[in-house]
Amino acid sequence: MPEPEDTIRESPVDFDTAVAYALHPEMRRLVILSIAGTFLLPVRMGLFLSSAGFGAGLGVLAIDIVRRVFGLAVALVGAAFFVGGLVGGAFKVVADANILAEKQYGE
Repeated sequence: MPEPEDTIRESPVDFDTAVAYALHPEMRRLVILSIAGTFLLPVRMGLFLSSAGFGAGLGVLAIDIVRRVFGLAVALVGAAFFVGGLVGGAFKVVADANILAEKQYGE
């Protein structure tokens, strides 16, 4: 197996290719997914953890419970988006690097 420095020096990937890869529709979807998760998670966790509504009537308490459940559900979806985008992006990069290495150094 060649040394990493030699592989990088002889790599067919240049800046234009790297940018095109990063803007590829599959990678773009994964990046957008992780960014959406980044925004959904803290906002809805704040809604879930807010302390408004205590000491109020039964109607306000029911609305507060519904708001908290909704906040928790959206926060969990945001966490799934964030982790899914990161793991999916990492998997795609590793899989594509292995495909490129197989083409370049195939046995």
